Amino acid sequence: MMEFLTHRIFFSRIDEQTIDESEQDFSESLYIEDNEHKPDVSFDTVAGYDNARMDQSLLPPPPTVFAPPQDYVQPTFTSAPVITEDTARQTLIEFVSKQTCWGTGTAKSLTFEKLQSSTSYHYFLETFTEERTSKWDHEPFRGQFVDGSQNGPAPGPWEIPATFKEFFKNETQHHEVPHTAFVRPCFRCEAKGKVKCDRCNGSGRVKCRSCGGRGSKTVTRNGKSCRVSCSWCFRGRVTCSKCRGSGKVVCPACQGQCNLKWFIKLIINWVNNVSEHVIERGTIPAYMISQTTGTLGFNEVQPRVQPVANFPVAEVNEVSHNFVGSHQFPMKRIHMQHHMIRMVPMTQCVCRRRGKEFTFFVYGLENKVYGPDYPDQCCWGCTIQ
Repeated sequence: MMEFLTHRIFFSRIDEQTIDESEQDFSESLYIEDNEHKPDVSFDTVAGYDNARMDQSLLPPPPTVFAPPQDYVQPTFTSAPVITEDTARQTLIEFVSKQTCWGTGTAKSLTFEKLQSSTSYHYFLETFTEERTSKWDHEPFRGQFVDGSQNGPAPGPWEIPATFKEFFKNETQHHEVPHTAFVRPCFRCEAKGKVKCDRCNGSGRVKCRSCGGRGSKTVTRNGKSCRVSCSWCFRGRVTCSKCRGSGKVVCPACQGQCNLKWFIKLIINWVNNVSEHVIERGTIPAYMISQTTGTLGFNEVQPRVQPVANFPVAEVNEVSHNFVGSHQFPMKRIHMQHHMIRMVPMTQCVCRRRGKEFTFFVYGLENKVYGPDYPDQCCWGCTIQ
């Protein structure tokens, strides 16, 4: 029996970020850092956020020690179902009748010589973790409340309460760290909340698209080509549509307010880290196995799961031990773990008709059929009885 093995691991994949609506939504577009406009702001060191900069810095959680309960017993294992010869024949007849120009005569009259049952195994481990990072951020100051250090020391990064919506679902929240805010003049404004327009470079005019900046263009009149002045511009330049000719636009950082409220932003990412391992036995293509249903031979959800130790297939036990050992994440907080073993039943049916051997497979709980070598596949096969 040929064994085909697939092995896939992926960690910390965030399929979609969501912002908790109960928290304030801070726009990432407020701060545009480049070599010309860097904030000249002196950030005081805040206890617990010593490494906070303009980019995110990781904040490891307090150390925790988890001891498995002494009376811990893993759930029992179940086995995959086994089909009979009558079920295999009827399944093949139904499969053949749905194929174009396949005859059902062979399926009805063939003789079964052997039914060999086997199982494909899919071990799956997911660990739901929380990661916290911090960075200095800002928003336009419009006279709103400023929660500064005069209100007390800032709470530690893991002392700020936050709740996720659902286990094993990726989610992101942004929080302003209490008692870290202060107000400073905007570092980008040149005057009255305005900055130089980046489209026209402050000139108020841009190159005309109609004539390409030449101020004239070629036209055809009475079958002859001649150049005429462009009716859309003056000497190849037109008024900039972004600044309307003023050469100035509203500052993107302070949005015209001239002052910025600075604060430490706490970014909380809940991430579902997944590892899975598939053992496929037989000649059925892997994608067909992955698209069918199976039996849950083992399923467990715990704050910390223990490696599977007594499963009848030794390879599953070994993979479980390796995966659980790799899902430690010292820089993250583990909230919950879930692992399971999915079993897809498969039966190899060896048959004979008119002295020729024919093999097909019945797999999955839906009893799907894989029989690419079915004899009666010719165009007149549908009439063969």
